[in-house]
Amino acid sequence: MNRWSVIIWALLFFPFIRANAQNISNEGTDFWAVFPTHDPSAGSSLANIRIWITSKTGSTVTVSCGGYSEKKDIPANNPVEFNVTRDQSYIDYNERNSNLSGRAIHIKVDEGDKVAVYAHIFAGFRSAASLILPVESLGQKYYSMNYTQDVRGGNIAQNFLVIVAAQPNTQILVKEKTGAIRSINLANQGDVYEYMPGDNSDITGASVYIDPSSPDNCNKRIAVFSGSTSISIGCNTSRDPLFQQLYPTISWGKEYGVVPFMNRKYILRILAQENNTNVQFNGQSLTLMEGEHFESQQLTEPVFISADKQISVAQYSLTQNCSAANGGGLPGDPEMVMLNPVEFNVKAVTLFSSTDQAIANRYINVSIKTSAVHSFMINGVAPVGWRVIPDRPDYSCIQVEISDKVSYLTANQGFNAVAYGFGQTESYAYSAGTNLAASNYLLVHNRATNIDAPNACIDQPSDFKITLPYKALKITWKLDDEGSVDYTPEPEISNGSTGTLYTYTYVREISFSQLETHRMQVKAQMPNLDNCLGAEIEYNFNFDVYPIPKSAFLVDSEVCPDTEIQFTDESLSNLPDKPINKWLWDFGDGNISREQHPKHIFSSSGIFEVKLSAGLDEGCMSDPETFSVSVRPKINAAINAPVKGCINNEITFADASSSAAGPMVSWLWDFGDGNTSTAQHPKHTFVQTGPFSVTLITKTANGCQSLPVKLDIIIYDLPIVKFSLPKVCVGDDVAFFENNTTNEDQTITGLTYSWNFGDAFATAVNNTSFQRDGRHKYSRAGNYIVSLTVTNANGCSYTQNQSFTVNGSQIIPVFEVLNKDKLCSGSKITVKNSSTIDEGRIIKLVWYIDDVEKLVVDDPDLVGTYLLDAPVATDAKDKLINIKLIAFSGLKCQEPLVQQVIVHATPALVFDPVDPVCLNAGIFRLTNARETLGLAGHPVYSGAGIINADGDFNPVIAGVGTHTLTARFLTATGCEEISTQTITVNPIPDLIIDRDIYILAGGEKKVNATATGIGLTYKWSPATGLSSDDVLEPVMSGDVDRVYTLTISSSQSCVISERITLHVLQLIQAPNAFSPNGDGINDTWVLKYIDTYPGATIDVFNRYGEKVFHSVGYSNPFDGNFKNEALPVGTYYYIINPRNGRKNVTGSLTLIR
Repeated sequence: MNRWSVIIWALLFFPFIRANAQNISNEGTDFWAVFPTHDPSAGSSLANIRIWITSKTGSTVTVSCGGYSEKKDIPANNPVEFNVTRDQSYIDYNERNSNLSGRAIHIKVDEGDKVAVYAHIFAGFRSAASLILPVESLGQKYYSMNYTQDVRGGNIAQNFLVIVAAQPNTQILVKEKTGAIRSINLANQGDVYEYMPGDNSDITGASVYIDPSSPDNCNKRIAVFSGSTSISIGCNTSRDPLFQQLYPTISWGKEYGVVPFMNRKYILRILAQENNTNVQFNGQSLTLMEGEHFESQQLTEPVFISADKQISVAQYSLTQNCSAANGGGLPGDPEMVMLNPVEFNVKAVTLFSSTDQAIANRYINVSIKTSAVHSFMINGVAPVGWRVIPDRPDYSCIQVEISDKVSYLTANQGFNAVAYGFGQTESYAYSAGTNLAASNYLLVHNRATNIDAPNACIDQPSDFKITLPYKALKITWKLDDEGSVDYTPEPEISNGSTGTLYTYTYVREISFSQLETHRMQVKAQMPNLDNCLGAEIEYNFNFDVYPIPKSAFLVDSEVCPDTEIQFTDESLSNLPDKPINKWLWDFGDGNISREQHPKHIFSSSGIFEVKLSAGLDEGCMSDPETFSVSVRPKINAAINAPVKGCINNEITFADASSSAAGPMVSWLWDFGDGNTSTAQHPKHTFVQTGPFSVTLITKTANGCQSLPVKLDIIIYDLPIVKFSLPKVCVGDDVAFFENNTTNEDQTITGLTYSWNFGDAFATAVNNTSFQRDGRHKYSRAGNYIVSLTVTNANGCSYTQNQSFTVNGSQIIPVFEVLNKDKLCSGSKITVKNSSTIDEGRIIKLVWYIDDVEKLVVDDPDLVGTYLLDAPVATDAKDKLINIKLIAFSGLKCQEPLVQQVIVHATPALVFDPVDPVCLNAGIFRLTNARETLGLAGHPVYSGAGIINADGDFNPVIAGVGTHTLTARFLTATGCEEISTQTITVNPIPDLIIDRDIYILAGGEKKVNATATGIGLTYKWSPATGLSSDDVLEPVMSGDVDRVYTLTISSSQSCVISERITLHVLQLIQAPNAFSPNGDGINDTWVLKYIDTYPGATIDVFNRYGEKVFHSVGYSNPFDGNFKNEALPVGTYYYIINPRNGRKNVTGSLTLIR
């Protein structure tokens, strides 16, 4: 491998080489974001994604995704939103686990400085947000951070892991929680793959990384996002999605300060990337294996986490109803935020806090070393309420509620911050800003100050340090054009955020006398690492020689009290890209500031000594600069102007200010409506009504400024001028203009009017009017401008002008019947109008058929098509009709045109009602439809139950219910009539009955039967031997057999009949023995047909004449027991009295056991 190849390869392998700093921040020029799968809340609209971008100095940015692209300017410290279209960016659930070409959202700086990017997904009651990381911060390996997924009906409810390729042809491996390896190849930059596990499992700890066996793997980087489509945490009353961009493993750390969400509980997850990772947390000692995570209980206090190897930490807020720290609920829903380690803190950041989707309360959590608390500022103001972190008192934290969308956070030492917000079942949270890991960098060691920095200070001795992620076999150093020096000292070994780091110090004690850029070339022999071959790697670093800063500032030497004075820092640094970034002002009146360009108000007169010290964050510092400021006398400001005026009318305001210091030389007017002026006597127009407070601030020649003076003025409404334009032609008598003008309250009290009809051919007197409504006779056709001026009781006037046309009288009516060859009586006639006029327009068309008005069309189109109703036929003959059109251009200007067409007779089809039928009625033919005009042909039937075109109807095929029948009659001329009727098929009664009934001669029996139907009646024939012949279950009796017919009729006249046979038995059959021994056979004395004698008595006697059984009826048969004791085996005697005139049945009975 030649030297140049090695250099190029090294730059690809180590993408974090930087000449100016150890770390990479979240600010950059190239970013990738995604819009993952999202569960909308019930009844709410679908989610959208909004990209927010901020810049410290101003930039131009393009955001694109698929067919969406938008370019915007980003002003300094002013967030700008990009609403990325959902159809181009959203990853649908059905697209999971597949390659999605160009689905990533690309954010690219076109011009200007670096920017910070935030993504906010929002919808009704479901939102989430994340800080977006620049391309240079991306890595090759990540671990997913999610949460235990609950299941909720109607929701996808799954964890996800979304991968974006930062370079083309990126081969990726996903190691699932099961240990299975999933191989993914993303062919293009910006391609996306959303991994979902296929169930509701928690995928925390699944890893994604560049395939080490793929070509050019050292050059590949990916962006990775994780979360949940929606989730509940702590309780399941509501839910929210989780969405965060993950940090690569090289940007994990070993120490994390955690601040609770304001007044709320939270949960932590700690994830390891190496086996045997030891963690200290909240008094606990944990050991985690690679890909393993620990989940805390619900916490309410700040904590500090330490580990001996790099870890990742996520903080979770809880579901609204169980989120409050003191129990109960507070607004907000589940949220996950990836925390930044202490190692990657920031000293200044411009923070964006979203108010999208009903976020009512917004907060910032900050952790910082306790010794630096006093230096922390938000928009130049020091917050109060710091508290130490209990298990690390050298660190403190604070929760601050904010109202600004943009906040500028600064401190003289590094801090970590989280921005978050809560609304009703809504939340978001993301890192406020971070530094990210770099694995190799050069620092200049200032021997005079013992400070390591990316630069040197002029005339101060310096050494050089290089930090590498590997132990070099050999190092050569070359400063500028000097010769190379082989110098490989023993390194200082440290455990950095990216792993073990090796720092080599090149002792030079060199001083630089010129403010210029120098170049240090370092060649390090690298051993074999991972999948990349070892070689000599060449690093080239530029560093600058800084001067000792010179503090300087601008301010007027004489100022006025009670006036905001601008102090402008002009402290100097010789690096254009390294301006002064630390300031300490002392205004001499007990007040200080750490802003660069502070504003200060002196509340008293006198001379004040103002001092400024300035310097660089990691560089050289200046001596204090002192300047004396003298405070002058005050000014009396005054205004001369009316106290009332009219909306949209110009008003003059005159300055009447005075001062002992001399005349006014400048003015600042504020008219109370958002508008200002710097004129001495300005004119202003108010565009809204109501009272306004006008204020004036003046200045004298010595630069003093007055306190504001106020004048209250009332602005009245103008009249609401409206009038209608008539439709007239040159032949009409007069044009009438109806005036609809009112006051703002819809009254007309106090209004006066002035008309101008714009008629150059009329006299001046005739061309004007002062009546409420306007009337004027125009002598010529043409276009005119009519104006109406109205003045109200407050003296406010308004003029309304309208263009008006007097139509000509030369009309040429033209029309065409489009369907004249197939007209049927009673149908629609289609006519097309093409009439013209010499001047103006046709204002109305009136259509007639045989002199009967059919249609009036106001303001017709130049060419229009209309439908007219053809006459209804009264006989079978064709009819010749006249179609007439009259075209109008005014009341008296009109022109007719008549055309004749033939209309064929349409059948007059009558379809008489069809009587209801029973299901058993049989097939019959319909004859209910008929044509009444005498046209040739016959109706054709169709519908349920129709079995042929002649109209034969089968009720069984149609089935029970109401059915629609259609009759169609078509003539030879193509005229058709269709008519419908309904037929109801009624059900027949349903009967369940024994067709054979048995009784003993002289006995009786009730019929056992069940019948269902509507309004049933019954009739038995003959009636002989029946208790009743019109009930379903009569009692039958008789001495001889008999055949009956039962007829059942429903209220719908549906009838069925059934034959029933009565069989008469003459004798009761009494057995002469039975054996009640419990074997289930003949255990009782069974008397056959005794049930036909319900009043019979049965008596049994022993051989001594003692009665051992008696029964009226025989519902409980004799079982051989008497008084609950078994009778002895033997002979017994019985007497059965059937009653009803029948003789007793007697005999002996043997009881056997």
